[in-house]
Amino acid sequence: MKFNPRRIKVLVELTSKCNLRCGMCPLPVLRRPYEDMDFSLVEKAEREIHGLGMKLKWLHEMGEPLLYSRIDDAIRLFPEASISTNGLVLTEEVGAKLLSSPLKRLRISVDSINPKVYPQLRTGGDFDKLVDMTKKFLEQAKGHPIRIEIQKMRSRMTVDETIDDFRKLFELKKYRNARVIERTCEAFDVNEETDLHGKFYGCVQGAFFNWIVIFADGRVTHCCYDAHGDQIIGDLKTESLTEIIEGSKLVQMQALFDKRDFSELPRCAECFKHGGESAAWTGVLSGVQALPEAAKDVVRKVLDVRYR
Repeated sequence: MKFNPRRIKVLVELTSKCNLRCGMCPLPVLRRPYEDMDFSLVEKAEREIHGLGMKLKWLHEMGEPLLYSRIDDAIRLFPEASISTNGLVLTEEVGAKLLSSPLKRLRISVDSINPKVYPQLRTGGDFDKLVDMTKKFLEQAKGHPIRIEIQKMRSRMTVDETIDDFRKLFELKKYRNARVIERTCEAFDVNEETDLHGKFYGCVQGAFFNWIVIFADGRVTHCCYDAHGDQIIGDLKTESLTEIIEGSKLVQMQALFDKRDFSELPRCAECFKHGGESAAWTGVLSGVQALPEAAKDVVRKVLDVRYR
């Protein structure tokens, strides 16, 4: 299929291991091993991604990236990438690693500042520990050019919390490099139904096959929602990224998608089936897919604001 590196968003999963087992995440029932990416494969990923003129968006998919022992070395290979963390391994030592690297943006998923709500969002998390570690890192990074984002989750459980509440708790007036962002909870295949979300908030970007996600084991999928690896398009351990992108597997999957034949596309089937809580979402996806390529590009740019 025709390849345009400007349309591709790339993720590298340094590890599929995590210290939490959150209800909105498929990791508790992940149908692939919990493992770290061999650093030689991280190096190959860098050569392949940058060699094709692409930039890395995030240094994670599943898993907690700060658990990766060579996180600072990985950042040096991908200085353009951002990292999102649950914040519970953000020790002074880890913070020093990040601040000595070229990392430009760190997102800390605090999600709720209500100590009763937080453990319902982040299963296994310690609220007091998170607040303490976040405050200490803010002080450690004071005056540093890194951008720190404190994430507030927008859900039915956090409707009474405001961005100002977060700012006050973390005294963000003291830290010019920190801000609060608000995100919705977009579920993957989850381990349980929760009141955080409906069955599935569909990802319209997945309809365009414009993601490349490299799992810790080297396998590659085309969709950031394919957490279990149901729609693998290649393996970076044995193939180049060019071979994967230009290979027959992706062409076959695109043909099936265009025909709305989801017999071999279980992830896409779920996206269309549970496209948010609106029954009209499937029609939106189909309508966008019918647009000329130039119009699709406009839609992608609009959507990228949401998925930045």
